[in-house]
Amino acid sequence: MTMDLDARWERWCAAYDDSYRDIATLFHNRHVWLTIEEMWKAPTAVELNTIVTNWFTRLYVVTQVAGVRRECDAGADTSSLRWCLDELVKFPEVASRVRYEAAIDADPSQGDELKASVKPGFDLFSGPGQPHIDAQLVQADIDTLATTFGTVRKYTNKILLHRQRNGATLGLSLSWEELDNALNVVGAMLKRYYRLRYPGAILGNLAPELPLGWTTPFEAPWLPDGFVPLPARPVEDHVGPARRGSGGEDTSDEDGSEPACSEP
Repeated sequence: MTMDLDARWERWCAAYDDSYRDIATLFHNRHVWLTIEEMWKAPTAVELNTIVTNWFTRLYVVTQVAGVRRECDAGADTSSLRWCLDELVKFPEVASRVRYEAAIDADPSQGDELKASVKPGFDLFSGPGQPHIDAQLVQADIDTLATTFGTVRKYTNKILLHRQRNGATLGLSLSWEELDNALNVVGAMLKRYYRLRYPGAILGNLAPELPLGWTTPFEAPWLPDGFVPLPARPVEDHVGPARRGSGGEDTSDEDGSEPACSEP
């Protein structure tokens, strides 16, 4: 059964919105990470420990490269920013000037003069006066995304997700600059196509302003008096006794085991 253009557009919008939430989280992560790095650089009486700094670093890098890989994944069965761009190349008529202008006209918050001024924004994707987006313009963006993503993809696949024999990946690394550049390109592409997803609107800063007070836990030692770090456990003793919630309630399942995860 062939999908009509309206249904295909709705599917594209849903996939783009998923990518928006994912990529915005990556930029949120970077904002937090850079702030923590600045804390480490500041003069302090607290001596940094490599166990802690390395743990934070690994968490950040793994999360970010996995996210960039996820959004640049070209798989037909995946939902990603790359899929959104591929879909526009395959079906450029799904994004038409008529659809774009109709969305602007339907916005009751804008006056006629403002609506007329933003309608030419479709030319960014189609060229002047064309009825549909230009697939070649989108393909150029795909090529930029793929080129920038190459090093991150190789590092993620060969180092993080797989372990090759015979030292085949010796010397393969990823610099901070390469990771930041890949994230910046993904963010720039997201912002560009935001104007297609939401006609008449322009996406501002992807990194959100964090609420005041989020650094409060770092202002005082976290360890209560008398706290003793947990000892390492053998594999067979990995699952401990049922933990208690903040109100003292038992959070284990009926059989006494803890759920692997829970809703926030």
